[in-house]
Amino acid sequence: MLTELEQLAAKIGRVLHHADTLAAENQRLRDEIARLEGEAAQLRGEREAMAADRELLNIKIEEAQLRIQSILDKLPTASDTRQLDLLGEEAVAQGADAHKAPGEHA
Repeated sequence: MLTELEQLAAKIGRVLHHADTLAAENQRLRDEIARLEGEAAQLRGEREAMAADRELLNIKIEEAQLRIQSILDKLPTASDTRQLDLLGEEAVAQGADAHKAPGEHA
């Protein structure tokens, strides 16, 4: 009976050792999960910031395209013989007056 008790005690010792090993592995895995969750949260934040930056850049691109199109709409076509009027007629008239030679009349 003593041998059986010793064998049982040895088996219990192995089970306890195995349980300790599993508990340590379980804690290591929990720590790893916590670390990965932290990294995932950081990456989500960075992704959201990048998406916001991208949206802002898209808005700026659209505004620039509208400004470019506005300028292009003012350009004469190949069949248009009128003078280019990007500044407006008043600005052209003022500029012409400023470039006249002294004593020159319109």
